[in-house]
Amino acid sequence: MPKVSVILSSYNHEKYIAAAIESVLNQTFTDFELLIFDDGSTDGSQKIIRSYKDKRIKLFLHKKNIGPIQCYLECCKVAVGKYVALQHSDDIWESTKLEKQVAFLEKNPQYEVCFTQVKFIDESGEIYDLPENHPYKNVFKQENRTRAEWINFLFWKSNCFCHPSMLIRNAPENFAMDSAFFQLPDYCRWINLFLRKSPYILQEELISFRLRRQSQNSVSSASFNKEIRIANEIYFLAKLFLPLLRDEKFFLEVFPEAEEFLIDGKISVEFAFAQLCLKRNLPAFQKLAIEILFDLIHNDSKRKLIKKLYGYDEKSFVRDTGNFDVFGIGAKLPRLNCKLYLDYGAGFNENDTVKNPALILPEEKFFATFDFPANKEIQRLRFDPDDKAALSIKIFKIEINGEVVEDFTANYFQIVDGYFNFLTVDPAFTIDKKFSAGEIHVEIFGAVKNDALTNFEKKYSETCATLQEKNSQVQQLENSLQEKISQVQQLENSLQEKISQVQQLENSLQEKVSQVQRLEKSIVEQIQELNSQAAIINELQNLKQEILNSNSWKITKPLRALGDIFRKI
Repeated sequence: MPKVSVILSSYNHEKYIAAAIESVLNQTFTDFELLIFDDGSTDGSQKIIRSYKDKRIKLFLHKKNIGPIQCYLECCKVAVGKYVALQHSDDIWESTKLEKQVAFLEKNPQYEVCFTQVKFIDESGEIYDLPENHPYKNVFKQENRTRAEWINFLFWKSNCFCHPSMLIRNAPENFAMDSAFFQLPDYCRWINLFLRKSPYILQEELISFRLRRQSQNSVSSASFNKEIRIANEIYFLAKLFLPLLRDEKFFLEVFPEAEEFLIDGKISVEFAFAQLCLKRNLPAFQKLAIEILFDLIHNDSKRKLIKKLYGYDEKSFVRDTGNFDVFGIGAKLPRLNCKLYLDYGAGFNENDTVKNPALILPEEKFFATFDFPANKEIQRLRFDPDDKAALSIKIFKIEINGEVVEDFTANYFQIVDGYFNFLTVDPAFTIDKKFSAGEIHVEIFGAVKNDALTNFEKKYSETCATLQEKNSQVQQLENSLQEKISQVQQLENSLQEKISQVQQLENSLQEKVSQVQRLEKSIVEQIQELNSQAAIINELQNLKQEILNSNSWKITKPLRALGDIFRKI
């Protein structure tokens, strides 16, 4: 018979199932059976599962999905090991997980279950350092506590144990699970277990818990019905703590904060537990508290005991049934969240405040009452009808201990038809009058309208319309300006084109000037040449005349001159 039965639950995880199976098969501790329960996967998971031939594997492959709770209960019935471990089809174990947990439980029989610390991986198997606002960031990072401290933790906080990290002793009572719990089955299981046995957490990260970086899982799982179901299951979870009331000593060990209810060595653990449930500030716990107080009031001996020890009686119970809205009636009824601030001489502050919602009647009237003990003289009072930003309040009468108060001030912005119109998140009526110490009873009769809000919305709408119109005008001006800019751009392009043409003309003119200069130079040279030729012609003419005027014997000299002329030519 194997020492450990490993239950691996699988559903539509074909991408991860192989790594999950192999992380179990590769354990350094080998004396185990691996029971693989696939809950009707519609992907390729079952094909992958069948591919493993290890003799330690036993397959339970469902054709149809039967749900995680039923699947889990079926698994527990066939596990035969001394210990049982759970593995999910998308998580991965460290190779020494079973070895270390088995060794611990073998040496420490006082512990019934052993968990481990957890590290997170993403879809790709990479280490996932969770952001600070992630709900799983620190939930599993827990130090070890005593069994009483763990029960106290589960009462005041929530489940903090990583289910697939556990190794638990295989006893039928350890696997009892109410199949009616769908959202919080593990939370239910740990409460029942810790009322009997102690847990222990190995401070080593021996499991890789897979979370998607993209949070579509949590988004897709959120639903209105789920939230309602959780609220109902929390009520039944609260009732799981009731066995603690049978053992007064252990009750005080679990809830040391309940020692305030220990009077002269006597305590009503039922009354103390009810008060703790009221402080838990969850409707489910508060509903259980009201039920316990109801039973105490209707039991003669218990009623006398809580009256003697705590001064709690029928009147106190009636007060509590009006203060704790366990059925969420306040969210369904129109109301003002009224507050009465007390100034004992140091100004108004949140510590000296009495709160009591006032129901808004169909005719828009309201009646606010405040009852409280004043331990010293009150210098003044301030009535805050609500914390809405826009209210119209009419005060018909303010009465304090039977005395009508007519003088008060308010931080309104206008009065219309007797209604104080407020446009502030802190509307207030201040009564500057002293009141003696003692029991104080305040009654305020008034009416509330939405005129201030309506007027504000009207003004807001008008302002928005004006702004829209201005915005339209600005848009038109912007379009016109854009058009002008386009025209300027076109003119600039045209001017650039003209400048280019002028440049071309200038270049052409320069070329013409160069041509004229060259022509002028050529003309000068031709003129010079003509002048030279004219001089020669003039000399010839002179020579001709000389020849004509000379005798033959005198021709020699002109001929010599003529030869010189031709040599020059």
